[in-house]
Parts: sequence; C-alpha cells; structure tokens
Amino acid sequence: MGASLFGKSSRSFAARVPVAGALRQFPQLSGINTISPYAAPLGFSHYHSLQITLDRQLRKGLTVYANYVWSKVLSNTESSFLGDNAGPLDYYNLRLEKTPASFDLPHMIKAYFQWDIPVGKGRALALPHRVLDAVLGGWSLSGILNYYSGSPLGFGGASNPMPNGWNGGQRPNVAPGPMKNASFDGSRFNFADIAAPENTYVNKALFSDPPPLTLGNAAVRYGRIRGFRTRNEDFGLLKNFRLRERWRYQVRAEFLNAFNRHTLGGINTTVTSPLFGQVTSVSGNRTVQVGMRMDF
Repeated sequence: MGASLFGKSSRSFAARVPVAGALRQFPQLSGINTISPYAAPLGFSHYHSLQITLDRQLRKGLTVYANYVWSKVLSNTESSFLGDNAGPLDYYNLRLEKTPASFDLPHMIKAYFQWDIPVGKGRALALPHRVLDAVLGGWSLSGILNYYSGSPLGFGGASNPMPNGWNGGQRPNVAPGPMKNASFDGSRFNFADIAAPENTYVNKALFSDPPPLTLGNAAVRYGRIRGFRTRNEDFGLLKNFRLRERWRYQVRAEFLNAFNRHTLGGINTTVTSPLFGQVTSVSGNRTVQVGMRMDF
C-alpha cells in the first residue's frame, strides 16, 4: 500500500506474464501468438543454374532436342501463399530456415528425338514390293528421355519444445556423420516387409528427439541426403499413310517407361515413427498402348 499525491491509498500491481511469454524476446507483450506467414521482405529464394541446350535437325530424317540443367535453389520459405508453409523453427531467427528448396534438383536432363527410319518408298532403302512397303516402310521412331536428381530430404516429427506455449515449429537433433545408410542397396528392396533392415535408407543413429524446452538443431532439408533419382524413357513408333486421295491413316504404338524402370520412394522421415528411415514404396511399370487415327 502507498499514499498518492492526493492523499488516497493506491496499490501496485505486478505484471502477470505466462512462462511461454517470458522466454520470448518481448515478455511485456501478453499475446503469445505470432503472425504465421513471412511478410515481405522476409521470405526469399535464390536460383542459380547452368543450362545447355542442343537443338539440331540432322540429315537422313533425324531431329534431336536435348536440355541439361545444373542448378541450385536456396530459400527460407516454400510459397508466398498463406497456409503453404509449415512455419519456421524460430520466428526471431529466420536465418535457420535457409535451405535447399524441396524442388531443388541439381541435375536434370530432358531429351527428345525423332527418326524417320530410312526404309520404304521415298527413303534411302526402297522395298521391292508394295505389300512389304505397306507393312515395313514409312515408319518413324520417337523418344522422350527424362533423368532427374532426387529431391532433398527434411526430417520432422520431433516433440513440441513447449506444448501450448511455443509459437514456432520443432525439428529433431542431428549428430555429425553420413546421413545415408552405407549398406543400403536398392536392388534388395523388400516389398513384403517394409520394416526389414535392408529397406533402411537413413542412418538412424544420427537422429534423436530433442529434450523438453530445447529446439532441435536439424536444418529444414539436406542436400547431402536425397530421395531417389528419376529415370524414364518413352518411345513411340508411328506411320502415316494415305488410302486414295481423301483418306489418311495413322497407326502408332507407344511404349511408356519402355525399360520398365522401378523407382523407390516413400522414405519415412518422421523421427518418432517406428518406420523412421525406411523405404516404404516402389513405383513404375511399363505401359504399351496402340492406336489408330483416320482423317477424311
């Protein structure tokens, strides 16, 4: 109790600050919520690349287009749209969010070719009979080839450092060392038992759940451990021919994923999951489709 200048008693009040607020930079503010999206100019991304393109129409009916990109994408946010970002570990230290973007693919090759097979009427090797020409002549072979690096992996699932009181995110702790399991062999993938040791892709010994009231030291994503690369080849075989003046036909066959390549995926990156570090899925199969088109 104390006396005021006007002779009346008054009381002094101590500010009541929640523990979660006291641990922040501005404990005098009663609110513990923080604006969730990054406002400009807090969000950024940087893209650097080397791009090489080959575009040639060669002799004897061969056309080739190929593009190679060697690139790197760094960012501290995935999108400028509200709700598309998981949120930073610490809103007061956004430098921790600088990381390879989820779509960072260091090496990417795309190629297309078309070859008029030199067999048939009007081509280098003519056939002696009309029936043979109708069956074997006039075909064109085309292909689309795609080869990509894998995307960087990020790890999550760590426990909240302060339930109902922390306004940021949480990431696990990561110890130094190689993140990929050195003994992993994709050819030994066990589809029947995804928890099998041969499906372990991540060196799980490096990862741990942070103790209470502490933040994990993991980055958002790591370029030194990535998902599996993409390899795909699609081929097409096509022939155009005319029957009388008004009728035109096209016969084509397409071989998608012609080499029947399989791509592993579904790497579990949740450190608190029983399947953490395991490859859990495989995709990819050859598809053949045949079609015919008639114009008149």
